Amino acid sequence: MSLQGVLSDFGVAEVFQLIAQQRKTGILAVERRNRKLEIHFSNGSVLRAQPAESRHDGALATFLLRTGILSESDLAEAWRQQEDTLEALPQILLSQKLVTKQDLEEVSRLVTDETIFELFLWDEGKFSFSPGAVEQNEGDRLVGAEMVLLDALRMRDEWAQVEGELLDLSVVLTPMVDIVGFRAQLASLQVGLDIHPERLEGLFNLCDGRQSARRVIDLSRLGTFEGARGLVALLRADLLSLASLSDGGDSNLSTPARDIQPGLGYAVLAISIAWAAYLLNYQAPILTSHPLPSSSVHDVRADASVELLRNLLETFHWTYGNYPESLGDLREIAPELLAEGIQDGYSYSRSPEGYSLERVLP
Repeated sequence: MSLQGVLSDFGVAEVFQLIAQQRKTGILAVERRNRKLEIHFSNGSVLRAQPAESRHDGALATFLLRTGILSESDLAEAWRQQEDTLEALPQILLSQKLVTKQDLEEVSRLVTDETIFELFLWDEGKFSFSPGAVEQNEGDRLVGAEMVLLDALRMRDEWAQVEGELLDLSVVLTPMVDIVGFRAQLASLQVGLDIHPERLEGLFNLCDGRQSARRVIDLSRLGTFEGARGLVALLRADLLSLASLSDGGDSNLSTPARDIQPGLGYAVLAISIAWAAYLLNYQAPILTSHPLPSSSVHDVRADASVELLRNLLETFHWTYGNYPESLGDLREIAPELLAEGIQDGYSYSRSPEGYSLERVLP
């Protein structure tokens, strides 16, 4: 079965139902505003979901950074070792004892949950399903598509209310009581919330009046939906208060990863730049001494330039709250790279919905 279309005609829920009913195996790719998500199915069940990345394990690496499990320097070293040994990133991290197997499994599930949650908030975009065998990685677990669908629809329905009360994930939350006062109300908070008491207490403790709600949710590892629900419950109980809203904040929370603190944004940027720079200077494949055809080298370099510019655009967005008016404005965060003319040959425009980036030169 080859399936493709647009979400305005055939919604995500309908696509999930069709794949589940026909027990299909393959990859569903959905793209919206320069962002692409992939859901891997096996016999009609969801195996995993993740943002499409040009580098394998890129999504896992990003979430390991966001959740505070891995430092940027350790990840950069792991990437360098991978280029030398061609080992999978999880094996390198485990061998160096930088993460535990439990960490990897938890973050892998978080990547899937966040991707599914983001996808079901989309009401526009295009999709395609490519049938074929999918590889099962360690830590993957099959979940019935019908169960994923029901849970995602529930979250989508509840999200409007959560979003209305929390306003923006860039908001900073301040505790109104000490830990004793929190624990005195813990039992009542648990009613209808379905968050483990220890996880809820951890969420409360992360709200120190300095970190954004986005950062608090990431460090709690609860995921955007459950973490935001927990924060709203704490606000309703007057255990937290809204301290401030960052300049340029955007109340559109439909992209769970949108508000990362500048320090973390630069960490992800540094790793992306290192990888893109490697590709920009790439002359021949790693596993052979025969040079690539010039057209292939050109394609690789062009793809690396696109990836680098998109990472720069997202980091600018994380830092300043909006996309730049022109690619030249990216010099504020990467003056040396932009001085090399990497942005030349691209058509760029921004809008309230996002941005458009297209290559105009061969």
